[in-house]
Amino acid sequence: MEKIELRKVRDFGQLFSDSIAFIRLNFKSYFGIIILLAGPFVLLTGLLMGYLQFIAEKLASSTIATGIFKTPNMFIGNSLSTLMLFGLIFLLTTLVTNASIALYFKLYDKEVPEELPIQRRSISPLLAVACWRLFYNLLLLSVISGVIVFALVGIFALLSFIPYMAVIVGILAFFACFIFIPALTYVVSVANFIVIRDEILITKAIGKAWRYMRGNFWWTWLLMFCTVLSLGMIYGLFNMPYTILVVFKSFTRHAANMPQSSVNDSILYVALSALSMFGSMVVISPIFTGVCIFNFYNHEERHEGTSLMSRIDSFDKTK
Repeated sequence: MEKIELRKVRDFGQLFSDSIAFIRLNFKSYFGIIILLAGPFVLLTGLLMGYLQFIAEKLASSTIATGIFKTPNMFIGNSLSTLMLFGLIFLLTTLVTNASIALYFKLYDKEVPEELPIQRRSISPLLAVACWRLFYNLLLLSVISGVIVFALVGIFALLSFIPYMAVIVGILAFFACFIFIPALTYVVSVANFIVIRDEILITKAIGKAWRYMRGNFWWTWLLMFCTVLSLGMIYGLFNMPYTILVVFKSFTRHAANMPQSSVNDSILYVALSALSMFGSMVVISPIFTGVCIFNFYNHEERHEGTSLMSRIDSFDKTK
């Protein structure tokens, strides 16, 4: 089977073309493994999300019909256990999906063309350890991110007390988000892969991804912008039925005498939410992460030349 070499220096156009070629050549293996390993969790998460949205819609409809305002606490009180279960399942879904993608690329990088495509039995034994590694690194990243966000909010709050500074701070914050969020999204996505590949902490993984990206910041920013724009249109197709349902129900809540069909409504919310979650986790996330990983290997080759060193090592072993 033909193999798309990961450890290769690529220009902007080659990144897109080789990423698409990788998906085309490994479509059945790549998406099949993700569906088999993460699909049940994705489905359950989507079902729970649809059920929670159905409960919220019923409470909102009851508020309009009775004139009694329903607070968020009433929503939580009616579905606390479901909300907690949704949070746990969503976390597990994210861990399994990200771990499956990272392990696939890690094994794909090492395999020779004759041993491709990657099989599920090669990834399954490694999945539990990879999920645990991502979990405690996610906790560490959450703590660090919380401290940074708290410090930034405090700084902006203090600056806003200065006359006219609030407007300037707001403008600066907007441009900072516009410039850095695509790059940070790339760094975090790649860092999760590096955590699995190199078995290091998330702090070192982020440092490595950021160090490689520094000389190619605007290249990476443009790549992420184009990728998100393209995948956003694809995700819109998966999410459109669910969005149409939510908007339709929002406009018809005031019709208190309108015939209601709770069973049909709940089935619609659950089914369309599952479709939306499937598109996000099983289609969009693997493609987006794949583009990020191809870009990371491109940066790594420019800095380290690892493919050349591995070829020299393999040549020495054959002598």
